[in-house]
Amino acid sequence: MSIIVPVGAHDPARPPSSAEGRVALLRILPDRAKPGLRILLSGVDPGAPSWGHVFLREDWLTSLGCLLDLAPINNRPGEPVPIRIEIDNDARLGPRLIVSASDWPTPDQAAADLQLQQELERHGLWRRGGMPGKLRQLVAVVPRGGRPRWEALAPGLKARHQSRITHLTEREVDLDDPDAVHDALRDAADYVHWAGADAVLIVTGDRRIGSRTFSEQRVVEAACTIGAPLLTLAGPVPTPIDRLAWRSSPIPGVVESAITEILRGELERADRHRLDRIAAAMVQGRPDDDATADAPF
Repeated sequence: MSIIVPVGAHDPARPPSSAEGRVALLRILPDRAKPGLRILLSGVDPGAPSWGHVFLREDWLTSLGCLLDLAPINNRPGEPVPIRIEIDNDARLGPRLIVSASDWPTPDQAAADLQLQQELERHGLWRRGGMPGKLRQLVAVVPRGGRPRWEALAPGLKARHQSRITHLTEREVDLDDPDAVHDALRDAADYVHWAGADAVLIVTGDRRIGSRTFSEQRVVEAACTIGAPLLTLAGPVPTPIDRLAWRSSPIPGVVESAITEILRGELERADRHRLDRIAAAMVQGRPDDDATADAPF
Protein backbone atom coordinates (compact mmCIF):
# COMPACT_ATOMS: atom_id res chain seq x y z
CA MET A 1 0.00 0.00 0.00
CA SER A 2 1.42 3.41 -1.01
CA ILE A 3 0.40 6.70 0.58
CA ILE A 4 1.46 9.85 -1.24
CA VAL A 5 3.05 12.40 1.08
CA PRO A 6 3.02 16.07 0.00
CA VAL A 7 6.44 17.44 -0.80
CA GLY A 8 5.90 20.43 1.46
CA ALA A 9 4.91 18.43 4.53
CA HIS A 10 6.22 19.71 7.85
CA ASP A 11 9.23 17.92 9.31
CA PRO A 12 7.28 16.13 12.09
CA ALA A 13 5.02 14.59 9.42
CA ARG A 14 7.81 13.43 7.15
CA PRO A 15 8.53 9.69 7.05
CA PRO A 16 12.08 8.43 7.63
CA SER A 17 14.50 8.48 4.72
CA SER A 18 15.04 5.35 2.63
CA ALA A 19 18.12 4.47 4.65
CA GLU A 20 16.12 4.72 7.86
CA GLY A 21 13.34 2.23 7.18
CA ARG A 22 11.82 1.39 10.52
CA VAL A 23 9.52 -1.17 12.02
CA ALA A 24 6.25 0.01 13.54
CA LEU A 25 3.26 -1.66 15.15
CA LEU A 26 -0.37 -1.65 14.12
CA ARG A 27 -2.70 -2.51 16.99
CA ILE A 28 -6.35 -3.15 16.13
CA LEU A 29 -8.64 -1.58 18.73
CA PRO A 30 -12.33 -2.21 19.35
CA ASP A 31 -14.70 0.46 18.12
CA ARG A 32 -18.32 0.09 19.15
CA ALA A 33 -19.55 3.35 17.67
CA LYS A 34 -19.32 2.42 14.00
CA PRO A 35 -18.45 -0.67 11.92
CA GLY A 36 -14.89 -0.93 10.75
CA LEU A 37 -11.39 -1.05 12.20
CA ARG A 38 -9.75 1.49 14.48
CA ILE A 39 -5.97 1.08 14.36
CA LEU A 40 -3.34 2.52 16.69
CA LEU A 41 0.01 3.23 15.03
CA SER A 42 3.05 3.24 17.31
CA GLY A 43 6.72 2.43 17.50
CA VAL A 44 8.18 -0.75 18.95
CA ASP A 45 9.09 0.99 22.23
CA PRO A 46 6.06 0.46 24.51
CA GLY A 47 7.07 3.44 26.63
CA ALA A 48 7.00 5.95 23.77
CA PRO A 49 3.86 7.85 22.79
CA SER A 50 1.76 6.49 19.95
CA TRP A 51 1.92 8.03 16.48
CA GLY A 52 -1.83 8.33 15.93
CA HIS A 53 -5.02 6.50 15.00
CA VAL A 54 -6.36 5.28 11.66
CA PHE A 55 -10.00 4.36 11.06
CA LEU A 56 -10.94 2.06 8.15
CA ARG A 57 -14.55 1.54 7.17
CA GLU A 58 -15.56 -2.10 7.01
CA ASP A 59 -16.89 -1.97 3.42
CA TRP A 60 -13.75 -0.19 2.19
CA LEU A 61 -11.50 -2.67 3.97
CA THR A 62 -13.38 -5.65 2.51
CA SER A 63 -13.22 -4.20 -1.01
CA LEU A 64 -9.50 -3.50 -0.70
CA GLY A 65 -8.83 -7.00 0.58
CA CYS A 66 -10.69 -8.58 -2.35
CA LEU A 67 -8.93 -6.31 -4.84
CA LEU A 68 -5.44 -7.09 -3.56
CA ASP A 69 -6.20 -10.71 -2.64
CA LEU A 70 -5.13 -10.04 0.95
CA ALA A 71 -5.57 -12.71 3.60
CA PRO A 72 -7.50 -11.65 6.72
CA ILE A 73 -5.47 -10.64 9.74
CA ASN A 74 -5.44 -13.61 12.10
CA ASN A 75 -3.58 -12.09 15.02
CA ARG A 76 -5.18 -12.36 18.43
CA PRO A 77 -7.36 -9.40 19.45
CA GLY A 78 -5.15 -6.57 20.64
CA GLU A 79 -1.92 -8.25 19.44
CA PRO A 80 0.19 -5.79 17.43
CA VAL A 81 0.86 -6.45 13.75
CA PRO A 82 4.48 -5.66 12.78
CA ILE A 83 4.80 -3.44 9.71
CA ARG A 84 7.69 -1.69 7.99
CA ILE A 85 7.64 1.98 6.99
CA GLU A 86 9.99 3.25 4.29
CA ILE A 87 10.21 6.24 1.96
CA ASP A 88 10.46 5.88 -1.82
CA ASN A 89 11.33 8.92 -3.94
CA ASP A 90 9.38 8.78 -7.19
CA ALA A 91 10.51 11.18 -9.95
CA ARG A 92 6.92 11.94 -10.97
CA LEU A 93 4.94 11.65 -7.74
CA GLY A 94 7.56 12.77 -5.27
CA PRO A 95 8.11 11.10 -1.88
CA ARG A 96 5.88 8.12 -1.15
CA LEU A 97 5.40 6.42 2.18
CA ILE A 98 5.57 2.64 1.74
CA VAL A 99 3.83 0.59 4.41
CA SER A 100 4.34 -3.16 4.24
CA ALA A 101 3.93 -6.15 6.51
CA SER A 102 6.99 -7.31 8.41
CA ASP A 103 8.06 -10.79 9.47
CA TRP A 104 10.23 -9.52 12.30
CA PRO A 105 8.65 -10.23 15.70
CA THR A 106 7.92 -7.44 18.10
CA PRO A 107 10.09 -7.24 21.25
CA ASP A 108 7.31 -8.89 23.27
CA GLN A 109 6.94 -11.69 20.72
CA ALA A 110 10.71 -12.29 20.60
CA ALA A 111 10.80 -12.43 24.41
CA ALA A 112 7.91 -14.94 24.39
CA ASP A 113 9.74 -17.11 21.85
CA LEU A 114 12.89 -17.11 23.99
CA GLN A 115 10.91 -17.89 27.14
CA LEU A 116 9.25 -20.85 25.40
CA GLN A 117 12.62 -22.20 24.28
CA GLN A 118 14.08 -21.86 27.78
CA GLU A 119 11.05 -23.62 29.28
CA LEU A 120 11.45 -26.54 26.83
CA GLU A 121 15.18 -26.68 27.61
CA ARG A 122 14.45 -26.91 31.34
CA HIS A 123 12.17 -29.90 30.69
CA GLY A 124 14.78 -31.56 28.45
CA LEU A 125 12.57 -31.32 25.35
CA TRP A 126 14.55 -28.80 23.30
CA ARG A 127 17.12 -31.02 21.57
CA ARG A 128 18.65 -30.18 18.21
CA GLY A 129 19.37 -33.37 16.30
CA GLY A 130 22.59 -33.84 14.36
CA MET A 131 22.91 -34.57 10.67
CA PRO A 132 21.24 -37.93 9.90
CA GLY A 133 23.57 -40.72 8.80
CA LYS A 134 21.29 -41.76 5.95
CA LEU A 135 18.34 -40.41 4.04
CA ARG A 136 16.27 -43.28 2.71
CA GLN A 137 12.96 -41.86 3.92
CA LEU A 138 12.10 -38.17 4.19
CA VAL A 139 8.84 -36.67 5.48
CA ALA A 140 8.11 -33.15 4.20
CA VAL A 141 5.52 -30.81 5.73
CA VAL A 142 4.78 -28.50 2.79
CA PRO A 143 2.33 -25.66 1.98
CA ARG A 144 -0.98 -26.68 0.50
CA GLY A 145 -1.25 -25.75 -3.15
CA GLY A 146 2.48 -25.09 -3.58
CA ARG A 147 4.39 -21.90 -2.81
CA PRO A 148 7.56 -20.33 -4.28
CA ARG A 149 10.18 -21.72 -1.91
CA TRP A 150 8.75 -25.22 -1.91
CA GLU A 151 8.34 -25.22 -5.70
CA ALA A 152 12.03 -24.29 -6.02
CA LEU A 153 13.18 -27.14 -3.77
CA ALA A 154 10.74 -29.89 -4.74
CA PRO A 155 12.10 -31.01 -8.16
CA GLY A 156 15.30 -32.52 -6.76
CA LEU A 157 13.48 -34.34 -3.95
CA LYS A 158 10.86 -35.73 -6.31
CA ALA A 159 13.51 -36.84 -8.81
CA ARG A 160 15.30 -38.84 -6.10
CA HIS A 161 11.96 -40.32 -5.04
CA GLN A 162 11.31 -41.51 -8.60
CA SER A 163 14.83 -42.91 -8.77
CA ARG A 164 14.18 -44.86 -5.53
CA ILE A 165 17.04 -43.11 -3.74
CA THR A 166 14.99 -41.32 -1.07
CA HIS A 167 11.34 -42.12 -0.46
CA LEU A 168 9.53 -38.78 -0.13
CA THR A 169 6.30 -38.49 1.85
CA GLU A 170 4.59 -35.12 1.41
CA ARG A 171 2.12 -33.78 3.96
CA GLU A 172 0.33 -30.73 2.53
CA VAL A 173 -1.05 -28.32 5.11
CA ASP A 174 -2.19 -24.73 5.54
CA LEU A 175 0.89 -23.20 7.16
CA ASP A 176 -1.17 -20.36 8.63
CA ASP A 177 -3.34 -22.80 10.62
CA PRO A 178 -1.59 -23.79 13.89
CA ASP A 179 -3.99 -26.70 14.49
CA ALA A 180 -3.34 -28.15 11.04
CA VAL A 181 0.44 -27.76 11.40
CA HIS A 182 0.34 -29.35 14.86
CA ASP A 183 -1.55 -32.36 13.47
CA ALA A 184 0.91 -32.64 10.55
CA LEU A 185 3.89 -32.69 12.92
CA ARG A 186 2.21 -35.36 15.06
CA ASP A 187 1.67 -37.42 11.91
CA ALA A 188 5.34 -36.94 11.01
CA ALA A 189 6.33 -38.23 14.47
CA ASP A 190 4.17 -41.33 13.90
CA TYR A 191 5.85 -41.87 10.54
CA VAL A 192 9.28 -41.62 12.18
CA HIS A 193 8.26 -44.09 14.90
CA TRP A 194 6.48 -46.69 12.76
CA ALA A 195 8.12 -46.36 9.34
CA GLY A 196 11.61 -45.29 10.41
CA ALA A 197 11.83 -41.95 8.57
CA ASP A 198 15.35 -40.55 8.77
CA ALA A 199 14.51 -36.82 8.78
CA VAL A 200 11.60 -34.38 8.61
CA LEU A 201 11.64 -31.34 6.35
CA ILE A 202 9.40 -28.40 7.33
CA VAL A 203 8.86 -25.54 4.89
CA THR A 204 8.50 -22.78 7.47
CA GLY A 205 9.11 -19.95 4.97
CA ASP A 206 6.05 -20.37 2.75
CA ARG A 207 3.52 -18.81 5.09
CA ARG A 208 1.69 -15.51 5.32
CA ILE A 209 3.90 -12.58 6.31
CA GLY A 210 3.64 -11.98 10.03
CA SER A 211 2.19 -15.42 10.74
CA ARG A 212 3.08 -16.75 14.19
CA THR A 213 2.24 -20.40 13.47
CA PHE A 214 5.74 -21.70 14.17
CA SER A 215 5.89 -19.82 17.48
CA GLU A 216 2.73 -21.43 18.86
CA GLN A 217 3.59 -23.47 21.96
CA ARG A 218 1.77 -26.63 20.86
CA VAL A 219 3.42 -26.48 17.42
CA VAL A 220 6.92 -26.06 18.86
CA GLU A 221 6.31 -28.84 21.39
CA ALA A 222 5.15 -31.16 18.59
CA ALA A 223 8.35 -30.40 16.66
CA CYS A 224 10.45 -31.19 19.73
CA THR A 225 8.93 -34.67 20.00
CA ILE A 226 9.23 -35.77 16.37
CA GLY A 227 12.14 -38.07 17.16
CA ALA A 228 14.18 -37.38 14.01
CA PRO A 229 16.46 -34.54 12.84
CA LEU A 230 14.64 -31.51 11.45
CA LEU A 231 15.55 -29.65 8.28
CA THR A 232 13.75 -26.39 7.50
CA LEU A 233 13.33 -24.26 4.40
CA ALA A 234 12.93 -20.98 6.25
CA GLY A 235 11.74 -17.47 5.51
CA PRO A 236 13.80 -14.29 5.84
CA VAL A 237 13.25 -14.29 9.62
CA PRO A 238 13.92 -17.51 11.57
CA THR A 239 11.24 -19.00 13.80
CA PRO A 240 11.70 -21.20 16.90
CA ILE A 241 11.25 -24.26 14.65
CA ASP A 242 14.14 -23.07 12.47
CA ARG A 243 16.36 -22.67 15.53
CA LEU A 244 15.47 -26.22 16.55
CA ALA A 245 16.52 -27.70 13.19
CA TRP A 246 19.95 -29.21 12.59
CA ARG A 247 20.13 -27.24 9.34
CA SER A 248 17.96 -24.29 8.26
CA SER A 249 18.18 -21.84 5.38
CA PRO A 250 15.88 -19.52 3.43
CA ILE A 251 17.69 -20.52 0.21
CA PRO A 252 16.41 -23.72 -1.48
CA GLY A 253 19.86 -24.42 -2.93
CA VAL A 254 21.43 -24.51 0.54
CA VAL A 255 18.81 -27.00 1.75
CA GLU A 256 19.42 -29.11 -1.37
CA SER A 257 23.17 -29.04 -0.63
CA ALA A 258 22.53 -30.24 2.92
CA ILE A 259 20.54 -33.21 1.57
CA THR A 260 23.29 -33.95 -0.97
CA GLU A 261 25.81 -33.91 1.87
CA ILE A 262 23.91 -36.69 3.63
CA LEU A 263 23.74 -38.81 0.49
CA ARG A 264 27.42 -38.25 -0.24
CA GLY A 265 28.23 -39.46 3.28
CA GLU A 266 26.18 -42.61 2.65
CA LEU A 267 28.11 -43.26 -0.54
CA GLU A 268 31.50 -42.77 1.12
CA ARG A 269 30.68 -45.11 3.99
CA ALA A 270 29.31 -47.77 1.65
CA ASP A 271 32.83 -48.69 0.41
CA ARG A 272 31.71 -48.92 -3.21
CA HIS A 273 34.88 -50.73 -4.34
CA ARG A 274 34.26 -53.54 -1.87
CA LEU A 275 30.65 -53.87 -2.99
CA ASP A 276 31.78 -54.10 -6.62
CA ARG A 277 34.22 -56.91 -5.72
CA ILE A 278 31.49 -58.82 -3.88
CA ALA A 279 29.14 -58.47 -6.85
CA ALA A 280 31.84 -59.67 -9.26
CA ALA A 281 32.70 -62.67 -7.08
CA MET A 282 29.04 -63.70 -6.85
CA VAL A 283 28.58 -63.54 -10.61
CA GLN A 284 31.77 -65.53 -11.30
CA GLY A 285 31.01 -68.18 -8.68
CA ARG A 286 27.57 -69.04 -10.03
CA PRO A 287 27.68 -69.32 -13.81
CA ASP A 288 24.25 -69.08 -15.42
CA ASP A 289 22.76 -68.72 -11.92
CA ASP A 290 22.76 -72.53 -11.56
CA ALA A 291 22.95 -73.29 -7.85
CA THR A 292 23.60 -77.01 -8.51
CA ALA A 293 26.39 -76.61 -11.05
CA ASP A 294 29.12 -77.48 -8.52
CA ALA A 295 27.15 -79.92 -6.33
CA PRO A 296 29.46 -82.79 -5.04
CA PHE A 297 27.10 -85.62 -6.06
